[in-house]
Amino acid sequence: MFPRLLISVLTALFVGLAAHGQVLHSVHAGSSGIRYGVEATPGSLYEWHVVNGGEISAVFNDQIEVDWGITPGIYEIWVVETNIYGCTGDTVNTFVEVIERMDFDPFPPVVEICEGEIYVFDAGSGFVAYLWNDDSDFITQTFATGEAGTYWVQVVDENGLIGRDTVELVVNPLPVVDLGPDTILQVNENILLDAGDDGAIYNWSTGAIGQTTRIYGTQAPLTVWVEVTTMAGCSASDTIFIDFDEGIVLNIPNVFTPNDDGINDTWIITDQYGNDLFFNYPNAVVEVFNRWGELVFQSPPGYPTPWDGTYRNRPLQMDSYHYVITLNEPGARDITGNITIVR
Repeated sequence: MFPRLLISVLTALFVGLAAHGQVLHSVHAGSSGIRYGVEATPGSLYEWHVVNGGEISAVFNDQIEVDWGITPGIYEIWVVETNIYGCTGDTVNTFVEVIERMDFDPFPPVVEICEGEIYVFDAGSGFVAYLWNDDSDFITQTFATGEAGTYWVQVVDENGLIGRDTVELVVNPLPVVDLGPDTILQVNENILLDAGDDGAIYNWSTGAIGQTTRIYGTQAPLTVWVEVTTMAGCSASDTIFIDFDEGIVLNIPNVFTPNDDGINDTWIITDQYGNDLFFNYPNAVVEVFNRWGELVFQSPPGYPTPWDGTYRNRPLQMDSYHYVITLNEPGARDITGNITIVR
Protein backbone atom coordinates (compact mmCIF):
# COMPACT_ATOMS: atom_id res chain seq x y z
CA MET A 1 0.00 0.00 0.00
CA PHE A 2 1.32 3.44 -0.94
CA PRO A 3 0.99 6.55 1.22
CA ARG A 4 -1.05 9.39 -0.22
CA LEU A 5 1.31 11.59 -2.26
CA LEU A 6 0.92 15.32 -2.48
CA ILE A 7 3.14 17.44 -4.72
CA SER A 8 4.27 20.55 -2.89
CA VAL A 9 6.27 23.66 -3.69
CA LEU A 10 9.58 23.46 -1.80
CA THR A 11 11.49 26.50 -3.04
CA ALA A 12 12.46 28.51 0.02
CA LEU A 13 10.92 31.60 -1.46
CA PHE A 14 7.44 30.11 -1.42
CA VAL A 15 5.02 29.27 1.36
CA GLY A 16 4.63 25.47 1.39
CA LEU A 17 1.54 24.35 -0.52
CA ALA A 18 0.28 20.95 -1.52
CA ALA A 19 -2.11 19.78 -4.19
CA HIS A 20 -3.23 16.79 -6.21
CA GLY A 21 -5.11 17.25 -9.43
CA GLN A 22 -5.56 20.98 -8.95
CA VAL A 23 -3.64 24.21 -9.57
CA LEU A 24 -0.77 24.17 -7.08
CA HIS A 25 0.39 27.76 -7.48
CA SER A 26 1.20 30.48 -10.01
CA VAL A 27 4.66 31.29 -11.26
CA HIS A 28 5.98 33.98 -13.55
CA ALA A 29 6.97 33.11 -17.06
CA GLY A 30 10.69 32.52 -17.31
CA SER A 31 11.11 31.61 -13.62
CA SER A 32 13.88 29.09 -13.04
CA GLY A 33 14.98 26.73 -10.31
CA ILE A 34 11.48 26.32 -8.83
CA ARG A 35 11.57 23.22 -6.65
CA TYR A 36 8.71 20.74 -6.21
CA GLY A 37 8.63 17.60 -4.13
CA VAL A 38 6.71 14.94 -2.25
CA GLU A 39 7.05 13.49 1.22
CA ALA A 40 9.48 10.67 0.53
CA THR A 41 9.11 7.06 1.61
CA PRO A 42 12.43 5.39 2.50
CA GLY A 43 13.65 3.23 -0.35
CA SER A 44 11.15 4.53 -2.90
CA LEU A 45 12.08 5.92 -6.30
CA TYR A 46 10.15 8.71 -8.01
CA GLU A 47 9.65 9.32 -11.70
CA TRP A 48 8.81 12.92 -12.61
CA HIS A 49 7.38 14.56 -15.73
CA VAL A 50 6.50 18.11 -16.69
CA VAL A 51 3.96 18.23 -19.49
CA ASN A 52 4.94 21.13 -21.78
CA GLY A 53 5.51 24.63 -20.45
CA GLY A 54 8.77 23.90 -18.66
CA GLU A 55 11.82 21.68 -18.32
CA ILE A 56 13.15 19.69 -15.37
CA SER A 57 16.58 21.15 -14.72
CA ALA A 58 17.55 18.99 -11.70
CA VAL A 59 16.27 15.76 -10.13
CA PHE A 60 16.76 14.80 -6.46
CA ASN A 61 14.58 11.63 -6.44
CA ASP A 62 11.71 12.96 -4.30
CA GLN A 63 12.29 16.55 -5.51
CA ILE A 64 12.84 18.32 -8.82
CA GLU A 65 13.70 21.82 -10.01
CA VAL A 66 11.81 23.25 -12.98
CA ASP A 67 12.71 26.05 -15.37
CA TRP A 68 9.48 27.45 -16.73
CA GLY A 69 9.11 28.78 -20.25
CA ILE A 70 7.90 32.16 -21.37
CA THR A 71 4.44 31.16 -22.62
CA PRO A 72 1.65 31.70 -20.10
CA GLY A 73 -0.73 28.81 -19.48
CA ILE A 74 -1.61 25.98 -17.09
CA TYR A 75 0.80 23.07 -17.20
CA GLU A 76 0.83 19.64 -15.56
CA ILE A 77 3.44 18.05 -13.31
CA TRP A 78 3.09 14.37 -12.43
CA VAL A 79 5.05 11.84 -10.44
CA VAL A 80 4.92 8.05 -9.98
CA GLU A 81 6.39 6.24 -6.95
CA THR A 82 8.00 2.83 -7.10
CA ASN A 83 8.53 1.40 -3.64
CA ILE A 84 11.34 -0.73 -2.28
CA TYR A 85 9.49 -3.88 -3.38
CA GLY A 86 9.24 -2.77 -7.02
CA CYS A 87 5.57 -1.96 -6.86
CA THR A 88 4.39 1.12 -8.77
CA GLY A 89 1.75 3.41 -7.32
CA ASP A 90 -0.80 5.64 -8.97
CA THR A 91 0.18 8.72 -10.93
CA VAL A 92 -0.09 11.84 -8.82
CA ASN A 93 -0.49 15.08 -10.72
CA THR A 94 -0.89 18.78 -10.12
CA PHE A 95 -1.04 21.90 -12.25
CA VAL A 96 1.03 25.09 -12.29
CA GLU A 97 -0.24 28.32 -13.76
CA VAL A 98 2.47 30.18 -15.68
CA ILE A 99 1.57 33.87 -15.84
CA GLU A 100 3.19 37.01 -17.15
CA ARG A 101 6.06 38.18 -14.97
CA MET A 102 5.39 40.59 -12.12
CA ASP A 103 5.75 44.25 -13.02
CA PHE A 104 8.77 44.72 -10.78
CA ASP A 105 11.30 47.35 -11.79
CA PRO A 106 12.47 49.33 -8.71
CA PHE A 107 15.93 50.26 -10.02
CA PRO A 108 17.36 52.13 -13.01
CA PRO A 109 19.84 50.17 -15.14
CA VAL A 110 22.82 52.00 -13.59
CA VAL A 111 23.34 53.71 -10.23
CA GLU A 112 26.44 55.86 -9.66
CA ILE A 113 28.03 56.78 -6.33
CA CYS A 114 31.36 58.24 -5.23
CA GLU A 115 34.24 56.36 -3.67
CA GLY A 116 33.66 55.94 0.06
CA GLU A 117 29.87 56.19 -0.17
CA ILE A 118 27.39 53.44 0.68
CA TYR A 119 24.31 52.95 -1.49
CA VAL A 120 21.16 51.35 -0.07
CA PHE A 121 19.07 49.46 -2.63
CA ASP A 122 15.41 49.24 -1.61
CA ALA A 123 13.25 46.61 -3.31
CA GLY A 124 10.06 48.06 -1.86
CA SER A 125 7.63 46.79 0.76
CA GLY A 126 4.70 44.41 0.51
CA PHE A 127 6.53 41.19 -0.41
CA VAL A 128 6.71 38.05 1.69
CA ALA A 129 10.27 37.17 0.72
CA TYR A 130 13.42 38.78 -0.64
CA LEU A 131 16.67 37.34 -1.96
CA TRP A 132 19.67 39.45 -2.96
CA ASN A 133 22.43 38.16 -5.22
CA ASP A 134 21.69 34.51 -4.48
CA ASP A 135 22.97 35.03 -0.92
CA SER A 136 20.79 33.68 1.89
CA ASP A 137 22.42 36.15 4.30
CA PHE A 138 20.58 39.00 2.54
CA ILE A 139 16.84 38.37 2.64
CA THR A 140 15.54 41.78 3.77
CA GLN A 141 13.87 44.61 1.86
CA THR A 142 17.12 46.59 1.55
CA PHE A 143 20.70 45.83 0.58
CA ALA A 144 23.60 48.21 1.24
CA THR A 145 27.02 48.21 -0.46
CA GLY A 146 29.82 50.46 -1.58
CA GLU A 147 31.41 47.96 -3.96
CA ALA A 148 31.06 48.32 -7.73
CA GLY A 149 29.32 45.46 -9.47
CA THR A 150 26.09 44.04 -10.84
CA TYR A 151 23.41 43.24 -8.25
CA TRP A 152 19.98 41.65 -8.43
CA VAL A 153 17.02 41.04 -6.14
CA GLN A 154 14.25 38.49 -6.36
CA VAL A 155 10.98 39.01 -4.51
CA VAL A 156 7.87 36.95 -3.91
CA ASP A 157 4.42 38.32 -3.22
CA GLU A 158 1.69 36.75 -1.10
CA ASN A 159 0.45 34.78 -4.10
CA GLY A 160 3.83 33.22 -4.71
CA LEU A 161 4.57 35.35 -7.76
CA ILE A 162 8.21 36.16 -8.44
CA GLY A 163 9.70 39.47 -9.50
CA ARG A 164 13.34 40.14 -10.30
CA ASP A 165 15.38 43.22 -11.17
CA THR A 166 19.07 43.83 -11.89
CA VAL A 167 21.14 46.99 -11.47
CA GLU A 168 24.78 47.95 -12.03
CA LEU A 169 26.50 49.99 -9.33
CA VAL A 170 29.30 52.26 -10.60
CA VAL A 171 31.73 53.72 -8.05
CA ASN A 172 33.37 56.91 -9.31
CA PRO A 173 36.79 57.90 -7.93
CA LEU A 174 37.34 61.03 -5.86
CA PRO A 175 39.54 63.80 -7.28
CA VAL A 176 43.14 63.86 -6.03
CA VAL A 177 43.66 67.18 -4.25
CA ASP A 178 47.05 67.98 -2.69
CA LEU A 179 48.08 71.57 -1.99
CA GLY A 180 51.36 70.44 -0.47
CA PRO A 181 52.72 70.94 3.04
CA ASP A 182 52.26 74.09 5.10
CA THR A 183 54.79 76.74 4.10
CA ILE A 184 56.26 80.13 4.98
CA LEU A 185 56.41 83.17 2.70
CA GLN A 186 58.35 86.37 2.97
CA VAL A 187 56.60 89.56 2.03
CA ASN A 188 58.08 89.64 -1.49
CA GLU A 189 57.49 85.96 -2.20
CA ASN A 190 54.49 84.18 -3.65
CA ILE A 191 53.35 80.61 -4.22
CA LEU A 192 51.10 79.10 -6.88
CA LEU A 193 48.68 76.56 -5.41
CA ASP A 194 47.42 73.88 -7.78
CA ALA A 195 44.30 71.83 -6.99
CA GLY A 196 44.89 69.23 -9.74
CA ASP A 197 43.47 68.83 -13.22
CA ASP A 198 40.69 66.28 -12.63
CA GLY A 199 38.12 68.77 -11.38
CA ALA A 200 35.14 70.30 -13.13
CA ILE A 201 34.35 72.79 -10.37
CA TYR A 202 36.90 74.51 -8.10
CA ASN A 203 35.86 76.41 -4.99
CA TRP A 204 38.72 78.21 -3.23
CA SER A 205 38.57 80.02 0.09
CA THR A 206 40.25 82.91 -1.75
CA GLY A 207 37.27 83.22 -4.08
CA ALA A 208 39.17 81.78 -7.06
CA ILE A 209 37.26 79.34 -9.28
CA GLY A 210 40.07 77.95 -11.46
CA GLN A 211 42.51 75.10 -11.02
CA THR A 212 45.17 77.38 -9.48
CA THR A 213 45.41 80.42 -7.26
CA ARG A 214 48.46 82.50 -6.35
CA ILE A 215 49.14 83.57 -2.78
CA TYR A 216 51.51 86.45 -1.96
CA GLY A 217 53.56 86.99 1.14
CA THR A 218 51.62 90.17 1.84
CA GLN A 219 48.50 88.01 2.37
CA ALA A 220 50.13 85.77 4.99
CA PRO A 221 49.48 84.40 7.50
CA LEU A 222 46.35 82.68 6.26
CA THR A 223 44.73 79.29 5.78
CA VAL A 224 43.76 78.36 2.22
CA TRP A 225 41.39 75.52 1.35
CA VAL A 226 39.93 74.25 -1.89
CA GLU A 227 37.08 71.88 -2.72
CA VAL A 228 37.26 70.11 -6.07
CA THR A 229 34.26 68.45 -7.72
CA THR A 230 34.53 66.13 -10.72
CA MET A 231 32.15 65.76 -13.65
CA ALA A 232 30.62 62.78 -11.82
CA GLY A 233 29.82 65.01 -8.83
CA CYS A 234 32.46 63.54 -6.52
CA SER A 235 34.25 66.00 -4.25
CA ALA A 236 37.46 66.15 -2.22
CA SER A 237 39.29 68.99 -0.49
CA ASP A 238 42.62 70.00 0.99
CA THR A 239 43.92 72.76 3.23
CA ILE A 240 47.27 74.51 3.56
CA PHE A 241 48.48 77.02 6.14
CA ILE A 242 50.78 79.76 4.84
CA ASP A 243 52.73 81.62 7.50
CA PHE A 244 54.62 84.90 7.23
CA ASP A 245 58.36 85.27 7.78
CA GLU A 246 59.54 88.86 7.73
CA GLY A 247 63.20 87.79 7.35
CA ILE A 248 64.90 89.70 4.57
CA VAL A 249 62.34 91.84 2.79
CA LEU A 250 63.36 92.99 -0.67
CA ASN A 251 62.03 96.29 -1.89
CA ILE A 252 61.55 95.76 -5.62
CA PRO A 253 60.16 98.84 -7.42
CA ASN A 254 57.61 98.13 -10.15
CA VAL A 255 58.46 101.31 -12.08
CA PHE A 256 61.50 103.53 -12.71
CA THR A 257 62.24 106.50 -14.98
CA PRO A 258 65.57 106.26 -16.83
CA ASN A 259 65.46 109.77 -18.35
CA ASP A 260 68.82 111.07 -17.04
CA ASP A 261 67.24 113.56 -14.66
CA GLY A 262 69.19 112.06 -11.77
CA ILE A 263 66.02 110.79 -10.06
CA ASN A 264 65.05 107.13 -10.18
CA ASP A 265 67.18 106.59 -13.28
CA THR A 266 68.09 103.00 -12.40
CA TRP A 267 66.19 100.00 -11.05
CA ILE A 268 67.53 99.76 -7.50
CA ILE A 269 66.69 96.67 -5.42
CA THR A 270 67.35 96.84 -1.66
CA ASP A 271 66.27 95.15 1.55
CA GLN A 272 64.18 96.79 4.25
CA TYR A 273 67.34 98.32 5.72
CA GLY A 274 68.53 99.87 2.46
CA ASN A 275 71.18 97.26 1.68
CA ASP A 276 71.70 96.43 -1.98
CA LEU A 277 70.66 93.03 -3.30
CA PHE A 278 74.21 91.62 -3.34
CA PHE A 279 74.58 92.37 0.42
CA ASN A 280 72.20 89.50 1.23
CA TYR A 281 72.36 87.50 -1.99
CA PRO A 282 75.82 87.74 -3.54
CA ASN A 283 74.97 85.05 -6.10
CA ALA A 284 71.62 86.48 -7.17
CA VAL A 285 71.02 86.94 -10.90
CA VAL A 286 68.45 89.38 -12.27
CA GLU A 287 66.92 88.77 -15.71
CA VAL A 288 64.49 91.00 -17.59
CA PHE A 289 62.38 89.96 -20.61
CA ASN A 290 60.27 91.97 -23.02
CA ARG A 291 56.66 91.09 -23.83
CA TRP A 292 57.81 88.65 -26.54
CA GLY A 293 60.00 86.72 -24.08
CA GLU A 294 63.27 88.09 -25.39
CA LEU A 295 66.00 88.53 -22.74
CA VAL A 296 66.90 92.23 -22.63
CA PHE A 297 68.97 92.29 -19.44
CA GLN A 298 70.96 89.82 -17.37
CA SER A 299 73.07 90.84 -14.40
CA PRO A 300 76.28 89.31 -13.19
CA PRO A 301 76.02 87.55 -9.78
CA GLY A 302 74.93 89.88 -7.02
CA TYR A 303 73.39 92.53 -9.31
CA PRO A 304 76.30 94.91 -8.60
CA THR A 305 75.15 97.53 -11.09
CA PRO A 306 71.44 98.41 -11.18
CA TRP A 307 69.79 98.18 -14.59
CA ASP A 308 69.46 101.49 -16.44
CA GLY A 309 66.68 100.46 -18.84
CA THR A 310 68.91 99.88 -21.86
CA TYR A 311 69.40 96.93 -24.15
CA ARG A 312 72.69 96.69 -26.02
CA ASN A 313 73.45 100.25 -24.85
CA ARG A 314 70.26 101.59 -26.42
CA PRO A 315 67.31 102.89 -24.34
CA LEU A 316 64.32 100.61 -24.32
CA GLN A 317 60.90 102.02 -25.09
CA MET A 318 58.33 102.74 -22.45
CA ASP A 319 56.67 99.39 -21.67
CA SER A 320 56.13 96.75 -19.03
CA TYR A 321 58.81 94.06 -18.74
CA HIS A 322 58.84 90.75 -16.92
CA TYR A 323 61.62 89.98 -14.45
CA VAL A 324 62.99 86.88 -12.75
CA ILE A 325 65.29 87.20 -9.75
CA THR A 326 67.12 83.97 -9.02
CA LEU A 327 68.57 84.26 -5.50
CA ASN A 328 70.71 81.12 -5.78
CA GLU A 329 70.43 80.36 -2.07
CA PRO A 330 69.32 77.03 -0.55
CA GLY A 331 65.55 76.96 -0.14
CA ALA A 332 65.09 80.39 -1.73
CA ARG A 333 62.39 80.69 -4.40
CA ASP A 334 62.72 82.67 -7.60
CA ILE A 335 61.07 86.07 -7.46
CA THR A 336 59.02 87.13 -10.44
CA GLY A 337 57.06 90.21 -11.36
CA ASN A 338 56.79 93.14 -13.75
CA ILE A 339 58.82 96.33 -14.03
CA THR A 340 57.61 99.31 -16.09
CA ILE A 341 59.86 101.86 -17.80
CA VAL A 342 58.48 105.37 -17.86
CA ARG A 343 60.33 108.13 -19.68
